[in-house]
Amino acid sequence: MAYYPAFNAPSANEAYEHAPDLATEAAMADEFAEFHETQMDDQDRAEIEQDQDVRDMYRECLLRIAAVADRRWWQSRSEADLTAAARAAGALQNFDQAHPEQSAGPFGPDSVEWDATGGGRAYVRQEYLAWLIPQITERNSAD
Repeated sequence: MAYYPAFNAPSANEAYEHAPDLATEAAMADEFAEFHETQMDDQDRAEIEQDQDVRDMYRECLLRIAAVADRRWWQSRSEADLTAAARAAGALQNFDQAHPEQSAGPFGPDSVEWDATGGGRAYVRQEYLAWLIPQITERNSAD
């Protein structure tokens, strides 16, 4: 069963219409997730807090991992993928709550709009679309 927030968050079709191929994104996301879960240490965490460029890269990885997980759920509709998508969305939202300047969409990570069931995944779609639009614009201007 699909759950939607009670406000106008981007749909999966809107957020992911111009996204890179899922297999390509998944390869990057899975590699980073493996590093994050098994090799990241206190020094890495300190560098994230001290260096804006590192923080931006880390946040982009969290965002792309969450978007991949959400896209996987939209394809499979399995409980396992829903759990993974909710967990990845929570990681992004928690990071953005600690670093609110990182949030790019119209509703911040603490907004009550995300409290509805599925709201964390909707937050991912909002943030992914806000991240993707400049990329698309840059790609189109290069053509």
